[in-house]
Amino acid sequence: MLLPSYKKVSIGPELLSQLTSVAELAADAAAVQTLPKFRQLIDIENKAQLGEFDPVTEEDKSAERVIKQTVLKHFPDHGFFGEESEQLINTEQPLWVVDPIDGTRAFITGLPLWGTLIAVYDGEDVVLGLLDQPFLKERYIGTPDGTKLHTPNGVQQLQTRKNVSLEQAIAQTTTPDMFNLAEQREAFERVNSQVSMMRYGGDCYIYALLAMGFIDIVIEANMQPYDIQALIPIVQGSGGVVSNWQGESVVAGGTVLACATDQLHQTVLALLN
Repeated sequence: MLLPSYKKVSIGPELLSQLTSVAELAADAAAVQTLPKFRQLIDIENKAQLGEFDPVTEEDKSAERVIKQTVLKHFPDHGFFGEESEQLINTEQPLWVVDPIDGTRAFITGLPLWGTLIAVYDGEDVVLGLLDQPFLKERYIGTPDGTKLHTPNGVQQLQTRKNVSLEQAIAQTTTPDMFNLAEQREAFERVNSQVSMMRYGGDCYIYALLAMGFIDIVIEANMQPYDIQALIPIVQGSGGVVSNWQGESVVAGGTVLACATDQLHQTVLALLN
């Protein structure tokens, strides 16, 4: 799915505050749909063809439905771009970019590493990113003012880990299977051979781990806009850097490199290319 061509719209502090409040309401509504079904036996559909497996559940669909309803109730003129429903395009207004359950495979296998992703795109940058993990009671909100983790114990400002060399770095990717081109796999292995540890699995949650300072590099490919947009402000707001493998904006998806520091990011980019 391609990101529609959008003009840049102005989003000031007051509007950003309103957008954040509505994103939180939408995440609350989505959790009502997803949380009661997590670690339950549920029906699973396969969206893919020709021997591939791309699971979707009724919970994916119902969560996106209530997110969309919540957003459009408060901002009826805004655009909406989700994984599980028809796009609503208005190039004069902000665009909401949503993945109701990022990590459906984790969801259906009982791993609490999935999340609801809600982003607001101004036509050039992502100004708001929210990752909600209701089972863990963790909500990550990234804006130009920083990234905060909200839990029942309070609110914490997040900061990536600093002064880590490539040889010391901990890297993570959801699965090496996403590097389905030979040159992508070769580039990934060049990084894998240099870091101290490479871990697999995690979907959107590995970007939260990066923002919290537990890992240093996330490297992925074949991402859609709704897979990555909400995670961009979360990484950047905690002091990290995120781009595609060419060092360019990743709002449209594709390859992704997220690093704890600019120096580490430049080092890994050189390896990838």
